[in-house]
Amino acid sequence: MAVSVSIIVPCYNVAPYVDACMDSLVRQTLRDIEIICVNDGSTDGTPVLLHAWEERDSRVRVIDRENGGLSVARNTGMELASGEYIGFVDPDDYVEHSMYARLLEEARRHDAEITGCGYTGFSDGDGMVLEEWCWTPVAGVEEKLQSSVFHEDSVWKRMGVLAWNKLYKKEFLDKYGLRFEPSFRKGEDDVFYLMLLAHANRLAVIPDRLYWYRKQREGAISRAWEECGCPCTLDVEHLVHATVYWKKVGWLDSGLERGWVLHALWYYLLKRLVPAHKPLPHLSGEEWEWLHGKCQEWFSLVGNVERLGKLDKWETSFCHLLGCPAEHPGWMARIRWKLLSHRRGRRGRYYTLRMFLTAHK
Repeated sequence: MAVSVSIIVPCYNVAPYVDACMDSLVRQTLRDIEIICVNDGSTDGTPVLLHAWEERDSRVRVIDRENGGLSVARNTGMELASGEYIGFVDPDDYVEHSMYARLLEEARRHDAEITGCGYTGFSDGDGMVLEEWCWTPVAGVEEKLQSSVFHEDSVWKRMGVLAWNKLYKKEFLDKYGLRFEPSFRKGEDDVFYLMLLAHANRLAVIPDRLYWYRKQREGAISRAWEECGCPCTLDVEHLVHATVYWKKVGWLDSGLERGWVLHALWYYLLKRLVPAHKPLPHLSGEEWEWLHGKCQEWFSLVGNVERLGKLDKWETSFCHLLGCPAEHPGWMARIRWKLLSHRRGRRGRYYTLRMFLTAHK
């Protein structure tokens, strides 16, 4: 039987948090929901707790499966969902009781394929609100995304790449076969979101902080990222995967003119390599070689760097360095690059990177 909203909760060894999460879901002011909990091969008490909730509330459905990762668990729930709309909640988080009623109201009002809201980050240790992890977006609606002019204050940027602060129209997801990419065991949300953008016609966002996002949890993948940052190699993998998809669906060429690709280039690659005040990623020689190969693959997809526009001299130089095969420098060139790498600013950064990319040549 169809419902208004299917809420998908992928669960793996989260026994200490399940009850708080589930309590916030079964108490939603929107009663016309189903809660699909995908037990992804948990080895702690998670399955027992989930099945207890299933017995307590007929709207709760538990799916037990072998461990396959977050993307597979979410995809499993999406295939079984009967809702007009789909939402995702991580089991160590919880939500305001009005969350899905508010998001559904906005989604239907604007006939939006994706509707987002704000969120509050809080510490796992003492429950204190962490303002640096909170988000209160300015409300807005963006229509005809395929032909809209790229701008920094666009609604799609205000919504963020996170999967769980949004409501998605199921018909939209199914029409284009949009699912999470199983090959990524980390950072799945941004790849999923970048794929959605290639098809979405209308987005809506509200400022309400309706989602409570647990931070600093021991053992959580996000905790390692908070301390060390997302690996540069994974950032570039995400960039290439999304761009290959954009090209496949015919969005890439128009994206170049509107600045989508330029934004992706900066967010996923240049911001890690160009700023001189940040350390370069700590990679082995083999990893630098792999990264360089991926960058060449990406630049071959998007074409001439000069088409992107808005890049300054050094940013363009970095793009040429990353997009071209590595040189075979002689000993004189290596000495010169070594000396130049000690210069301040982006000149020094450029020659340092040049040395890294030619380490095996």
